[in-house]
Amino acid sequence: MHIGADAVVEVTGLRNPCSQLDNYQKGLTAAVLGRHPDGSLMRRAGIMGIVVEGGAVSAGDAIRVVLPALPHLPLERV
Repeated sequence: MHIGADAVVEVTGLRNPCSQLDNYQKGLTAAVLGRHPDGSLMRRAGIMGIVVEGGAVSAGDAIRVVLPALPHLPLERV
């Protein structure tokens, strides 16, 4: 993800959404978790990443996503 003019973050995997979400608004943690038809957990939020290129990031900055080379694979939980 390219954020603002200079910052670049590489998404490396999924993580469980933190229950601290409920500190902001009750029910947010439950809202970002669901179940696939086979019963396995579906995470709708929570990623891990590494900063590839630092830079200033401000509210309202554009985020541009650049997908990796094919084949695209589902992220794994780390």
